[in-house]
Amino acid sequence: MTRLELTVGAVRVEARPAPGGWGLTARWAGHSASQPLPVRAEVWSEGEVEGYSCGYATLEASGGGWVAHARLDLGEDSALSVEDRWSVRGEALHLARRVRVEGDAPGGFLTAFTWTLDGPLGWPDVDAFAPGMLYGWTEHVAPQAIGSQRHYLAGARALRIREDRLPAPLFGVALRDGCSVAALNPAPRGDTTRADALDLEGSPLVDERFTFAAVGGEEADGHLSLGLWFPGTEGEVTYLADTPFAGGQFGNNARRRWRGRFHPLRDGFEQRYEVAFRFAEGERDQDVRRAAWRWAWETLAPQVEAQDVTGAREVLADALEASVVYVEDRAAPLHVMDILVGEAHGPYSHLAMMGFTGRAVETGELLLRESVHLRGEAAERRRRAGLAVLETFARLPVSPPLGEGLDLRDGRPASGVRPDFYLRALGEGGKSMLRAHELERERGTDHPHWLAWCVDLADWLLTQEFPTGGFPRSWRDGTAQVVNADPRSSYSVVPFLVALSQTTGEEKYLASALRAAELCWALDGSRGYFIGGTLDNANVVDKEAGTLTLEAHLALFEATGDRRWLTRARDAADFSETWIYLWNVPMPQDEEDGDLHWKRGVSTVGAQLIATGHSLTDAYMAWDVANYARLARLTGDAHYLDVARLLLHNTKTMLAVPGRTFDLVGPGWQQEHWSFAPPRGRGQHRHWLPWVATSHLEGILALEAYDPDLFRELSLVPHNAPAD
Repeated sequence: MTRLELTVGAVRVEARPAPGGWGLTARWAGHSASQPLPVRAEVWSEGEVEGYSCGYATLEASGGGWVAHARLDLGEDSALSVEDRWSVRGEALHLARRVRVEGDAPGGFLTAFTWTLDGPLGWPDVDAFAPGMLYGWTEHVAPQAIGSQRHYLAGARALRIREDRLPAPLFGVALRDGCSVAALNPAPRGDTTRADALDLEGSPLVDERFTFAAVGGEEADGHLSLGLWFPGTEGEVTYLADTPFAGGQFGNNARRRWRGRFHPLRDGFEQRYEVAFRFAEGERDQDVRRAAWRWAWETLAPQVEAQDVTGAREVLADALEASVVYVEDRAAPLHVMDILVGEAHGPYSHLAMMGFTGRAVETGELLLRESVHLRGEAAERRRRAGLAVLETFARLPVSPPLGEGLDLRDGRPASGVRPDFYLRALGEGGKSMLRAHELERERGTDHPHWLAWCVDLADWLLTQEFPTGGFPRSWRDGTAQVVNADPRSSYSVVPFLVALSQTTGEEKYLASALRAAELCWALDGSRGYFIGGTLDNANVVDKEAGTLTLEAHLALFEATGDRRWLTRARDAADFSETWIYLWNVPMPQDEEDGDLHWKRGVSTVGAQLIATGHSLTDAYMAWDVANYARLARLTGDAHYLDVARLLLHNTKTMLAVPGRTFDLVGPGWQQEHWSFAPPRGRGQHRHWLPWVATSHLEGILALEAYDPDLFRELSLVPHNAPAD
């Protein structure tokens, strides 16, 4: 027999014998990807890495697939015996590999399977997709980050990413004609050790307990390859750390260095792992990512970890109310609290900020909303707290603004650790003040000065609008002089302007919102990614930019009926969900819970990466439950309801509740962020900020207000039910 074939949709995969053994070729839509030597290994010893490869010695048809065998000699003392089973599973080509070590040798090894695309091709010729890390190529990736232009220009051509950095262990490339290839670990395990989790220098480690892989690709000799390496050696760039709690999350400590991870060359030791490949054609960039991501979702089947949503709501509101402090005639939530003792922490704790991390105006609004669920003095106390916060901010000057908030100690305008105030903070503060005004009016109490504050803020914003639409990103505290004129975050003020137009009947606010959203779409959204949401990461691709755009486009669709905004909302939603972890990253086997911030046995499914350039995760998208539920109904796509369900429940797995407070001071508190890549299970601090509670409460309250029956349905999920 001279050839064997498998068919995967429109893809034909061929196996042919050759002098080096059987090799493989995949052909689709005028493209090909080949691997003449399917068995590849790297051996590390005495500080050096040497590569080995061979073809299959035998390959036979079996059960609609293939079974292949090879023996890869690694020198006089050891060899690898390999069995590969190839099969077709749905739209994917699937490889299940078993590797057995023969003989003993010093050092360690990894094995890999990669496809090499027909060329010539380099990284600038394709759009790469690594969820939460790369969307396209290097544009708007932090210069110091994995996948940045700076590292590429310095000669870094390999892009292997540890799968624990990725919400799904998925990596793909799209060619300019709409054809694409993606690699996925369909059965990730992710086990590691304390030594790996706390490695600050990228030192090579050999341990049989490593079960995490790396996915990615390499550029060499005019060709690109992509696939999976096991265990997960990372490089040529990896995130390192200077201290245990810097942790390698932030991109400013990325280094061009290999973080080598290997298995021991011990007689009888076995590797077992899987990798699947999806070949596609005729898709635009957004569709490539959507299809690859949904393939990963269906394959990984993320499990819903059912939470007591009603109980969580109660303790979150209690904690938020407890964070409010009073100084003379001023009131606001503390900006930073130590969740181990429940007290103010650090010099910035008394800075009361609207929007983003401070969420003070949102705190006032949510306390008003939640006061109706209590009775007697408890209800009055919660209502008084909400009113006091809102009155404090209603006295702040906003025409022009002099900051994002105030220092509670003396009442002076301030903007936290930054010397600037930001468009996003103003838009979110204005939106919450307006919603509080409408809520109170519905309940029979009018606060005309709250509405006047919103109008003053919006009218000043309109004086800052560019002729082409959009607004500056930030202004200088105390002067309102433009600091950053980039308009890419203009989506963040759209919901406020749309709502104010509906309240006042003034078309100028809606017209401004439309111009701003059109500009943002033309700059970035039309290419399927969104930037500039997080204030402390200037204009990089980030999750919050996507979720804020989703909210903005839904507001415009509902205000105008123009279905373009619904289509665009869907693109923003598709982008945003690619930051959600679909698999459970286990904490190190030899760690103690007391040393971990994210505790052993708690599923990581549902947490999300924050921004490109680092590997921190949080639960921010608890805020977006209702938006995904609305999108499901508006589009008829039930997948968005699966996303809403996952975000409603799994964002609360590390929330302290009665009977499960972890090591936190009590129910209602949750740490701001964590890392699932080194240092796995740790964050940079043990702090709470108001956004943590307001995100959870907003998601719950907005869903209940949107559809009470749907809220009850999504809240009652059987434990560990699939999210489908």
